[in-house]
Amino acid sequence: MSDILSWIRLEGPFLLGHRGFPSQAQENTAFSFEAALESGCDGVELDARMTADGVAVVHHDAEATSGDETIVIEEQHWERLQAMSFEGEVSAYRIPRLGQVLQDLSGRCLINVEIKPTSAANRERLVRATYRETDKVRPRESVLVSSFDPEILQIMKKTDPSVLVGFLFSELKALNQLENEVIMDQLTSIHPQHELIDKKLMRRATERGLFVHAWTVDDEARAEELVKLGVTGIISNNSEMMLPYPE
Repeated sequence: MSDILSWIRLEGPFLLGHRGFPSQAQENTAFSFEAALESGCDGVELDARMTADGVAVVHHDAEATSGDETIVIEEQHWERLQAMSFEGEVSAYRIPRLGQVLQDLSGRCLINVEIKPTSAANRERLVRATYRETDKVRPRESVLVSSFDPEILQIMKKTDPSVLVGFLFSELKALNQLENEVIMDQLTSIHPQHELIDKKLMRRATERGLFVHAWTVDDEARAEELVKLGVTGIISNNSEMMLPYPE
């Protein structure tokens, strides 16, 4: 098991399962993460949120549905949440605690924890709840924290300057708005929606010393193009389609 920076420098582009392997098992669950690793992924991408009592959990959407009830995760206490079963696209599921997921994955693979946007009042609590769990992973450099919210990344770097962080964006203007911000000099990587990636963006990243991780790539031909452009990571819903990795 290598850390993220060594992997990029020595092994080349890595492949991360987007929320695990969502076509094979319910996304953001232990089953999905295991399916991704068994398929040949170098690691997984997952989503972090927080309960009302400050417990970091793994879930993409802000809400979840159980029977006739739709709940807002941030409004629920962990004791109630862990006892509930929710309806998923693939199967029923329970929302896992981030700490348990990271414990299961620690030392086995690369991990990209995406911290989901939240209210300004909750940002610091969410970052600290996430950090308490990511800081336990060994090697620590096998974890990279990403977010669409640059303020979340700034709080994480203030909490621990050694944490690897990446900025997610689906429009170039989001990256442009950060051009003169302090956080740009603190990033390890940028995570563009893959259609934004071209020679110009790659050159811009190289000049900044930033790695480029593309999402969400489910087309083999596009993956091959991205590898030729020099991306350092690919995040995919279908790792079996991506493997063997395009040369």
